[in-house]
Amino acid sequence: MKNLLYTALMSAALISCQSPKEAPTQMADEPTVIGYEYNEEGEKLNLIVGDLANAEVYLDYIQAHNDKNLDKIFDMNMEDIVIKADDGRVINGRDNHKEALSAWFAASNPTWKVNWMVANTVQGRDGKNQSWMTTGIDVTDTIDGISVLRHDVLDVNFVDGKVKELNVYTRKSEQK
Repeated sequence: MKNLLYTALMSAALISCQSPKEAPTQMADEPTVIGYEYNEEGEKLNLIVGDLANAEVYLDYIQAHNDKNLDKIFDMNMEDIVIKADDGRVINGRDNHKEALSAWFAASNPTWKVNWMVANTVQGRDGKNQSWMTTGIDVTDTIDGISVLRHDVLDVNFVDGKVKELNVYTRKSEQK
């Protein structure tokens, strides 16, 4: 009986000393899904980690806005750019965008400050991926010497290193 008890205790001790098995890990070649987007047909599409190279393009784009460099902005836009403004307006084409920016620059001398950026990619069902940058910025308009701050979230679609689509969502800042 002693030997049986001794053998059982030794077996239990040896079993408890074994290394735990590692949990299976995600394969390196599989993209990390960070969320979902629903297309116009209601299909759920994977959002995966995006290309951070677009962050540099975006920062250059914002700097061109702060510099009021309409020609550079024009060159950084796709010819058929679509801008969906926070007030419901839709601006189609880079010529119309240049015209709208020119009027805005003259009216209120806006400035932009980038607060954060997240690169993401939408995996299309057709195998075509869309590169996006979701970003939070502060925009300050100065009208008649009074500065008005608002906080924008922008979704910016990049194609071949140019801006293809821009969607703006705004929260007005508390006025002090």
